[in-house]
Amino acid sequence: MTSNAELHQRRQRAVPRGVTNSLAVYAERASNAEIWDVEGRRYIDFASGISVLNTGHLHPKVSQAIARQLEKFTHACFQVTPYESYIALAEQLNALAPGAVPRRPSS
Repeated sequence: MTSNAELHQRRQRAVPRGVTNSLAVYAERASNAEIWDVEGRRYIDFASGISVLNTGHLHPKVSQAIARQLEKFTHACFQVTPYESYIALAEQLNALAPGAVPRRPSS
C-alpha cells in the first residue's frame, strides 16, 4: 500500500513548487460528501472540487450522464469543433437569466 508520506515525497520530487496543496493527505476514493485517503482513513470532504460541491462524489445522475457522454466523445474544444449539447446548455442558461430577451453575450 502506498502511504500519504510516500506520495508526498514523490510529489515533492515531481510536481513544481508553484502547485500548492493544503494537506499531505492523498485521495484514494470518494462517495457523496466523504473521501478516503490512500491509508484508508475517512474524511468529510469540506473542500471538494468545483463540480462536486453541489452533488457529492459519484452522484448517480452525474455518473449516468458521464457514461452517456463517453459513448459519444470525451472532449472537444467548442471553439474548434462545435457540438449541440454546448448550444443546448447555453440556451437553457439564457432562458434562466434575468433581463430582456434575446439574451446573448457580446462578442
